[in-house]
Amino acid sequence: MTNLARDLERLDLLVAAGDRVAVDKLLAALHVEYHARPADHVRVHVAWLRVQLARRAYLRAAFHAFAGFVVAAPASLVQRYTGIVVPAFDARRAS
Repeated sequence: MTNLARDLERLDLLVAAGDRVAVDKLLAALHVEYHARPADHVRVHVAWLRVQLARRAYLRAAFHAFAGFVVAAPASLVQRYTGIVVPAFDARRAS
């Protein structure tokens, strides 16, 4: 089982428990952690999309659909191969 799979299981448990604050914090942390890995970055946005749909926050869900399916992989590749990253998504700065 990969780290992301474990993290997404933990996310599912928090969602089931109804802990919105913990869910939001975990998603933000996962976004930073997996930002440089294209496939995992997309999966984090898909998880975020599912959470927003469950909350009936359709505008936020639409944002994560766009971010996840259009922007995430290219942004991750730019970060991986050039080192350019938005400071908010830089795992080295976040730690």
